[in-house]
Amino acid sequence: HAVGNLHVFLGPDDFNGYGYFYVRLYWTGFGFQANIVEEYILLAALLHVVVAIKRTWDISVNYALNSGKMNLAISGVTLLTFMMIHLYQFRFGATEPWTLCPPPYLLNLKTLLQLRLNLFWVDDPGCEAVYVRDIYKMEFEVFQSLGWCLFYVMAVIIFSTHMCLGWQKVVPAPALEIPKKYHSKATHMGYIFTMFIAMVYMSFPLYCHLFTMSSGSLSKELATP
Repeated sequence: HAVGNLHVFLGPDDFNGYGYFYVRLYWTGFGFQANIVEEYILLAALLHVVVAIKRTWDISVNYALNSGKMNLAISGVTLLTFMMIHLYQFRFGATEPWTLCPPPYLLNLKTLLQLRLNLFWVDDPGCEAVYVRDIYKMEFEVFQSLGWCLFYVMAVIIFSTHMCLGWQKVVPAPALEIPKKYHSKATHMGYIFTMFIAMVYMSFPLYCHLFTMSSGSLSKELATP
């Protein structure tokens, strides 16, 4: 998800084309208005929530808040609330139409031979244009608000804290079979990876708040008031 969202830096054709790429995979979604990747993420999140609630109830529910035993649960509930808001804003939010030419076979692989990276759109003469959701403009409109920008940055910080707390508990687990002498090193490697992921996610709201929108090959974005 983080890697895909990096296409926002490449402009509206890339980002909107990336979103339309997943729409073209709806045939994998077993009849739902979603693709198999989205359904997998939803099921994985539900499984994570159910297991977390069960373990919290069995292990930590009787501890006081100041014991620190409920930190994962509290940050988890906060993240679940954030995800509901995020889905409402971006997955189900209203958008304007955007015109682009999608690749005939999902990905524009010939762009790699041209040393370009427009994987999700083409600009060939006579290409077949379609209307797609303008999620590029929607993202800029949301993050033009300093409040929403800071809200998402704070959510990333909470996500990073939750991830580090969870990783710290997972590393010593017998199921991973990590030798005890490597526990500290594995834990700190997890912190480094988490920090990198957090910086990637923070870059999206900050970029959309600080910079203006670009235009595409077939359509132009109007400046956000």
